[in-house]
Order: sequence, then C-alpha cells, then structure tokens
Amino acid sequence: MQSLTDLEKKLLEVRKLQSQVDKKKAELDKQIRQLLQNKSELDKLMEQARQKESLVQCQIVELKSLEVRTHPPEVEYFATGASKSLQNNLLNLLSGNGSVAIRLLKHQQQINPGKSANWYWEKVIYDLKRDRHC
Repeated sequence: MQSLTDLEKKLLEVRKLQSQVDKKKAELDKQIRQLLQNKSELDKLMEQARQKESLVQCQIVELKSLEVRTHPPEVEYFATGASKSLQNNLLNLLSGNGSVAIRLLKHQQQINPGKSANWYWEKVIYDLKRDRHC
C-alpha cells in the first residue's frame, strides 16, 4: 500500500503541475489576445497616418503649383541673381501682378543698363514705395 500512496502523491504533483500549466496557458492566451488587439489598433493608426501623409503630399503639390502661378516664368527670368525676399517684396507690393513687375524691371534695365539683378529689384521697390507715400 505504501507504493500506492507514493503513486497518489505523484499523481497529485502531476495534477498540480497540470493546473499550473493550464494557468500559464490561460495567461499566455490572454496576452496573445491583447497583442492581437494592439496590432489591430496599430494597423488602424498606420492607415490613418498613411492617409494623412497622402493628404499632406497633395497639399504640398497644390502649394507648389500656387507658388509657380504667383511667379510667372518671366519673373523668374528677371529673378536670376535677385534674392527671394526682394522678389516676394515686389510681388506683394504689386498684389502678385507679375506682368507689372516684368514691365517695371524691363524699364529699369533700359534706363539703367549694367546694374546687378538685386539693384533693379531694389530700385523698382524703392520707386513704388516712394510714389505711394506722396
């Protein structure tokens, strides 16, 4: 009978171990479910991020096309060597009217040949400001 008690003890130990294994398995299953839920949430966030990135890319393209429209090719020709701040300043004074800017720059080139690009832009800006303050 003594051996039966030893077997019963071992059976109890096996059952305890089986119970511990079942508990660990349940914990791992719970963690796996949580990880899958987190993955699903991350996938949703990634999709939202891709959509926002796409929207921003579209806005950048749109802004670049607007920038090109506010600086006609002729103005870019005259802008060679002129600083961006001068270009923006003149176009702001003329409410974005590039054709007027071209006309004024060409006129200054005709009456003052051989000057630097910045000089022509500065002269036109100076004259516009001077004439508006009279």
